[in-house]
Amino acid sequence: MRIFFLSNQNSCRSQMAEAILRSFDKSLDIYSAGIKPVDHISPVAIEVLSEIGIELKPSEPVHFSKFDKLEFDYLITVGDGTNEELKIPAIKYKRKLHLGFHNPYKRFRNRDELKEKCREIRDEIYLELDYFYNRIIKKKL
Repeated sequence: MRIFFLSNQNSCRSQMAEAILRSFDKSLDIYSAGIKPVDHISPVAIEVLSEIGIELKPSEPVHFSKFDKLEFDYLITVGDGTNEELKIPAIKYKRKLHLGFHNPYKRFRNRDELKEKCREIRDEIYLELDYFYNRIIKKKL
């Protein structure tokens, strides 16, 4: 099963989603990328995932075009906005899901507040992917 998480920058939400789903089942073929990736993965995302025992290694976000030759069973978008508002690039997929998670980097006053927002997003992603994995993916494996 090949799953692709797509976000705008590939620095926080899609990276967390990839790491969380991988923690459920290491046999899944999971990728994440951004439409306009930035130059680093959020250190706060790395930190809040480590709080729940999930490792997210510092690396460089990836542009979606790196995967344009692959076909995915699921394309999962994880950005702000609605499914209709997203500009999905040319990616081959069988099924598409949109999980709308707020951007924790919008409107925060200090690092503690940012960390708390990232924890909230982490927990939302965890719950959604727990359902996705146990109710959808496991039934197909």
